[in-house]
Amino acid sequence: MEAVSQFRLRSYQQQWKEAVRKDRDDGYSRLLISASGGLGKTSFFAALAKEEWEMKNGRTLVLENRDKLVRQTADRIRNETGLDVDIEMAGSHASPYAVVVVASVQSLARLSRLTGFSSNHFSLIVPDEAHYSLSDSFQRVISYFHYGAESIVEGWVKPKDGTYTPIAHVIGTTATPYIGERRNLGELYQRTSVNYSYPKAVEEGWLVGMKQTSIPIKIDTSKFRIKRASQGMDFSAEDEAAAIIPIINELADQIVLLASDKKGMAFLPSVETARMMAEALTKKGLNGSFVSGECLDIDDKTEAFQKAGKGSFLCNCAIYVAGVDFVDVDCIAWLRATISDAFFKQGLFRGTRVLPGLVNDDMTAEERIAAILVSGKPYTLVIDPLWVHERIDICSIHNLYTDDVKVKDKMKKMSGDFLDNAKAAEEMVKRDAIRTLEKEAQKHKNRQPRTIDPVAFSMRIGADAAAHIMPQTDAESRAASKEELDFLLSNNIDTSQIKNSGQAQFLINQLVKRDREGYASPKQLTMLIKLGFPEDKAVLMKKGMAGVLIGKATMSWRK
Repeated sequence: MEAVSQFRLRSYQQQWKEAVRKDRDDGYSRLLISASGGLGKTSFFAALAKEEWEMKNGRTLVLENRDKLVRQTADRIRNETGLDVDIEMAGSHASPYAVVVVASVQSLARLSRLTGFSSNHFSLIVPDEAHYSLSDSFQRVISYFHYGAESIVEGWVKPKDGTYTPIAHVIGTTATPYIGERRNLGELYQRTSVNYSYPKAVEEGWLVGMKQTSIPIKIDTSKFRIKRASQGMDFSAEDEAAAIIPIINELADQIVLLASDKKGMAFLPSVETARMMAEALTKKGLNGSFVSGECLDIDDKTEAFQKAGKGSFLCNCAIYVAGVDFVDVDCIAWLRATISDAFFKQGLFRGTRVLPGLVNDDMTAEERIAAILVSGKPYTLVIDPLWVHERIDICSIHNLYTDDVKVKDKMKKMSGDFLDNAKAAEEMVKRDAIRTLEKEAQKHKNRQPRTIDPVAFSMRIGADAAAHIMPQTDAESRAASKEELDFLLSNNIDTSQIKNSGQAQFLINQLVKRDREGYASPKQLTMLIKLGFPEDKAVLMKKGMAGVLIGKATMSWRK
């Protein structure tokens, strides 16, 4: 066995462990860890696996959705913990005595592989990149080890929480928990134990900040088709590639101009455009290389890039959009428009890591930030063209700081090409919003309070979504159950408009999602409406802002 590295969890990772321990002690068996890329989620669940073995004599299964991540994760856990780690993937079969098994979910989801393990073989299941864990393959594996072998029998119905004893606990980890309006991870996970955002990590000196510059090349995306892709619904890769190919040289000129003194990664819409960009950068004096899943020498190219210095760019389509660490990368050239929040953030998180050995727990947040600012990587530069679209909100660096479209638009106007102080910009926008909301509340102060309209409550711009939810299964077509209606009533939701279980489940998922993303609670919404705030504004308000407005009104009454 290899020597164990002298790895020590950081203070925030220790806090994560304590939060997970508390939630497990409180009876939750399916927990989610949401934390920005670059914060050490692999080391965290390696520590969980070590504790599971030492304290409970329990084995851990880690699920990965890409072959390359399986070996990378297994090596990390083995080196950092000294545990016996084995791999279950393709021709590799894990020993039944291995303390930790890292598996390709595609391999393990096959019944012949899955039933090679007894359903009680593991006591802890860790779906890495948990934003994929609602897929059929993840669900089959998780259900087998969490609910039991009966879950693979045709016609099996998932039992309700509290009516069964879980076999293995499930702790998923992801940097991008938002997966869309129709589905959310609350369908699987009972509780988010950790929510450690990118802005908070930058503010506390654990990650590098970002600056964005949009190069003066406009690309009209309004004619791009939207199709299903590996990252969900997104712009057609073919349409994007066709728009990029004629201007590859102009884009390369801008990268040379802005980032010849940086080490970067370029993300393009196709393998062909990635190859063309690498060639163009090389011709212009930079060290350009490209990788794809078709490259037989991908490991050699990756190793060469890891050793390369400034002036080097690794061009790819999506193969390195997640799960790989190049800590000295300080430039991301995002040359593909996307409406996929998770896909975009995963790509940008390749540049958020701090240089090795630079920050630690013995330093204050201010000292860590100062050390980063005087280091060889004071920030990461994000380069992108000027994407133009009248109706669709295309992802930009502002997605790292807010998901509110209105706030994002104001931040863009305030910060210009570079986002030097996103937190200050957002706080200013919030203060303006509070003043505006208070004025509107005065206009509606005599309005009669009522229960919350579930159509308005469905959460975001285009909030009539719930009214148009069409049942997609027999179960969704049935009348809403008493339990579903009681849950909605307990949250101040008018159930008279709920026509079926599909609508009820949609609203229940929205409640879970609102809570996870920090939006005002139903009780806060009821109070805001009583105070006269317009309902369409109140449903989009965050808990913090709602608390400020309710607090100010309460103080005013007391005076």
